[in-house]
Amino acid sequence: MILSLDAGQIRSSARSSAAGRRYAEAVLRVAGDIHASPLLELEREDGRDVILPTSRKLFDRVATLAVADCLVGGSAFRRRAIRELLNAAAFADWNPAHFLDTAEMTAGMALGLCWTRPLLTRTEHDTIVTAIVEKGLSPGLAAAAAGVPWMTVCNNWNIVCCTGMIAGAAAMDDIDKALSRDALACFLPALQHGLSAFGADGGYGEGPDYWEYATRYAVLAHALLDGLGLAAVVPAALARTWRYGRDLTGPSGRVFNFGDATERPRRAPVLGWLAHIAGDPGAMAWQHAAPGDPHPFDLLWCAPETEPLPNDDALSAYEPAGLAVLRAGTTWLVLKGGRNDVNHAHLDLGTFVLEMAGRRFVSELGRENYALPGYFEPERRFGYFRTQTAAHSTLLIDGTPQSTAAFARLLGTGREACRRFAAYAIGDDGWPVGWRRGVVLEDPGTVFIVDELEQEGAATPASTWQAYTEASAALDGPRALLTLDGANVAVEILAPAGLGWSFEPAPSPAGESSNAAFGRLFFAVPAAAGTQSVIVRFAAGRSSQWHPSAIADWPLDA
Repeated sequence: MILSLDAGQIRSSARSSAAGRRYAEAVLRVAGDIHASPLLELEREDGRDVILPTSRKLFDRVATLAVADCLVGGSAFRRRAIRELLNAAAFADWNPAHFLDTAEMTAGMALGLCWTRPLLTRTEHDTIVTAIVEKGLSPGLAAAAAGVPWMTVCNNWNIVCCTGMIAGAAAMDDIDKALSRDALACFLPALQHGLSAFGADGGYGEGPDYWEYATRYAVLAHALLDGLGLAAVVPAALARTWRYGRDLTGPSGRVFNFGDATERPRRAPVLGWLAHIAGDPGAMAWQHAAPGDPHPFDLLWCAPETEPLPNDDALSAYEPAGLAVLRAGTTWLVLKGGRNDVNHAHLDLGTFVLEMAGRRFVSELGRENYALPGYFEPERRFGYFRTQTAAHSTLLIDGTPQSTAAFARLLGTGREACRRFAAYAIGDDGWPVGWRRGVVLEDPGTVFIVDELEQEGAATPASTWQAYTEASAALDGPRALLTLDGANVAVEILAPAGLGWSFEPAPSPAGESSNAAFGRLFFAVPAAAGTQSVIVRFAAGRSSQWHPSAIADWPLDA
C-alpha cells in the first residue's frame, strides 16, 4: 500500500471515526497551506552543514499533498507535489557527507515518484528518476562499498540510511531491475544491525526523539518490502515498541527527555501500522491519544477507534534500554539505568523524572545545541554542562562525574499491595563504591527515592543528592515545598537524619543553552562508615507514614 496509495481506503479511514475525520481535516489544512507557500529552498540547520530541515519538509509535503488528493479527488495537490519533486531534483546534491540527509531526501523522492507517476510527463519522470539514482542510490552504494560506519552501527543512522536506500530501490523496481536488486542486496542485510538496537521488549536506548526516528524508518522499511512482495517477519521488538513510546510519555504529554532529547518530540506517524501489527487494543487507543500533530500516514494506517481504556498502571522495565516506569493515576515516575556509552547518551545513570498532579516536578534539562564546537566529539562532548552528571537528577558521588563506561544493572521490579518498586545497581570502571538506587511509588501520590552506598573496607565517601525542577521551592530544614502551576508537592529528607535542603538556580554556562527555567534542589550527604542509606520522599497531598526497607528486602522480580 505504501507504494500505491489506495484512495478508497484513505477516504474510508477519514469517514470511519472521529479520529479519522480529525486526521483528514489536518491533512487538508496543511495541504492548503503548502499550496499557498513557495517551493522549498535548501535549508540548513543553524550552525551545521546539515540539510535535514529540507529533507524532512520534502517528505512531509509530498505525503501530505498525495494523501490530500486521495481525500478530495482530482490532481491539484499531486501536481504541486510534482513541482516539489522537480525542485528538489535540481539541488546540486543531497549532502552525501551527512548521509542522513541523502537518505531522507531519497525516501521522499522515491515515494513521491510512486505516488505521482500517473501524472508525470516523460521528461518529469526521467528527471526525478535520474535524481534518485545520481543523488541517492549511487552515492549510497559507493559509501557502502567504501565501508562507511553507518552500514554496521546499531543505531538510528543505520536504520534511516538503509531504509532511504531501500525506498530508492523500491521506486526503481519497474524501471531498473538490476539497480533495484543490487541496492536491496546491499542495504537489506545491513538494516539488521540497526534493528538490533530495539530490545526484545521494544525498548530503545537513544532517547525518545531517536526512538521515534528509528521506529518511523524501521516501519517504512517493512512497509516498502511488503509493497515489493518481499515481506519479512516483523521482529517482535518492533511489534512491541509502541508501548515503549507510550510509557515514556507522562500525563502532562511531555516525554522523559533523557540524552539528546526534547520534551515534546515529533509524534510517531506510524502508530497505526504498529497498532495493526500488535493487534492490541492499547496500541489502537494510543494512536489516537498520543500527543502531537497528526500525519498523513495516520490515514494510511488508521486503527479502529476503541472504547476508552482505563489507565494502564502496569509496572514496566525496558532492558537493555535501561528504563523503569512506574505510574498510578497522574503520578508518573521514570528511573534511568542503561549505559553511558550509547549513542546520544549523557552521563546520567540514576536520573529520574517525576510528574505528580499532571505537572512535572522533577525534570531533565534536555539536549544541548548540536552546533556547539565538538559536540559529537567524545573528548569535547562532555565538557558541555547539560551532558554532565552534575546536570542530572542523580547522585554525584565524591564529586566525581560518571564516565562513559558507567552501566546500570536492573535489580528488578515488583508490586506489593499499593506500592510499586524498581531498582538498579550502578557501577563505573574504577569506582570503589557500590551504589544501588531504587524507587517506590505508593498510591495515591507518594514517591520514595532510595540510595544505598557502600565501600568495602573503607568509609563511604560524601556525595550530593540533587534534582532539577521548574517549581519554586520553600525550604524548612529537611523539608521543602515545591509549587508549580498551583500544585504543591512536599519533599522530605528521611535519611540520613539532621540534613537540610538547599536551592539555587540551575547553572547556565556562557555560550551554552540557558537553564534559567530550572532550579537545583540538593543536599550534601556526609561520608559514613558502612552502608549509607539516603531516602527522600515526595508527596502530593497527605504524606505516607510508610518507610522503605533496605532494597535487598524489596519484592523485586529480576
